[in-house]
Amino acid sequence: MTTRFCLIFALLAAIPVWSQTTGTGTGTGTQTGTGTGTTTSTDEEPDNSVLNGGMLTPPPVSGQAYPVATGDEVRVNYMSLGLTGEVAYDDNVLAGYSATPEGDVIYSIWPTVTLDKSTLQLREQFSYSPGFSFYQPTTDFNETDQNATMNFQYHPGSNATLVVQDSFLRSSSLFNQPFATSQGDIGGGTPLQASGVIAPFADRISNVANVGINDQAGENEMFGVSGQYGLLDYPNSSQVPGLYNSTLWGVTAFASQRIASRQYLGGEVEHSRIVSFLKGTDSGVQSDNIFPFYTIYLRNSETSTLSISVTGGPEHYIASQSPETEVQAWTPAGTIGVGWQGHLSTVAGSYSHNVTGGGGLPGAYEEDRASAAFRRELTHTWEINFSGFYALNKNKTPFFPFSEPGGHTITASASVQHQLSKSLKFLIGYDRMEESYSDIGALAKLPNSDREYGQISWQWARPIGR
Repeated sequence: MTTRFCLIFALLAAIPVWSQTTGTGTGTGTQTGTGTGTTTSTDEEPDNSVLNGGMLTPPPVSGQAYPVATGDEVRVNYMSLGLTGEVAYDDNVLAGYSATPEGDVIYSIWPTVTLDKSTLQLREQFSYSPGFSFYQPTTDFNETDQNATMNFQYHPGSNATLVVQDSFLRSSSLFNQPFATSQGDIGGGTPLQASGVIAPFADRISNVANVGINDQAGENEMFGVSGQYGLLDYPNSSQVPGLYNSTLWGVTAFASQRIASRQYLGGEVEHSRIVSFLKGTDSGVQSDNIFPFYTIYLRNSETSTLSISVTGGPEHYIASQSPETEVQAWTPAGTIGVGWQGHLSTVAGSYSHNVTGGGGLPGAYEEDRASAAFRRELTHTWEINFSGFYALNKNKTPFFPFSEPGGHTITASASVQHQLSKSLKFLIGYDRMEESYSDIGALAKLPNSDREYGQISWQWARPIGR
């Protein structure tokens, strides 16, 4: 299975895709216009002709996460090579497996390569990082990781944008995701798959892909359609008793109307199906949503973007697990998202409520999920980061075989980074995770953990296409 999805990733990476000059509505617009990011602007400009001449794609339907880079850091047309070394201490590397905590020192190293190239028609972003981690004294957890992300956008004409995105991860540690802190993972749309269950030290493969096309049909009208695919695979099922592999397929269509220079009103219809592969049977959750949405950009300049989005409406779900009778019902669902990207600070937050499945869980679950992130440049060489996540899952199909009652997850992170030189930086951080899923074997005993770590990173960057 791993070979097959690596091949899919490689084929997607070969597809030429493009970038709309008006952006997606989730950034500051530094790649708008000429795509060089050299145009200057101020936050006080109420109607920037470059940014507002074409419509933005509102966060609820853009398919992209809110950015975490501040205005000073946003750059395009460069290639970089890097190397990161980390020493961490986790007080419970047997999280969920044993009622007796065991602490380990973990040594990790990640080489990275990043390419970001932009023209008037084409935006290409690609990052790849293998990882190597060594545990002391629990050497059985020693591992090799694979991390890769891409975001290709193509603007074939003055009004249409084609986007292809993919993210691939193979790891046995929740914390070995080197791109997470640089690219963010908080979006403005309603999530399709459950994400509240975390097996912190278990082999897993995940792949998330999105393909979409948007077309600005008039001065103030935009239409779009996109398809989503997701995979979660645990190669060693004995490490995760009570959790299961799953796949996700979804399609979304939307229409957006610009009702004022910074306000968008629209609607989306969404169909998705999640299948969890249980022992001897499958568990499916099919969802059909009709969601109006509203987005307002309180700021929209090349140095600052602040948007608030509200999405909500009826959701119809069908839950199935042979040989039981299907369960179907209508329920309210929606999301509230806020994203601010400024000159020195970024803030992103979202709250969502919907019925979903997958993510390791069998059956259908009502999920309430909240996440937030804050990043601040204190000086040119010092910055701080804070983030938090909460998910509460309630089982909607308690009589299904393999059913779990649900539970909750809380995570929190904080870090301080210091730029030692142009190419060298140092970071120290702290992570906390708490989970309550007493009937899931992989998380039943003592799933909570604390982690302190220090990192030193070297990066070489070179401009391209100039």
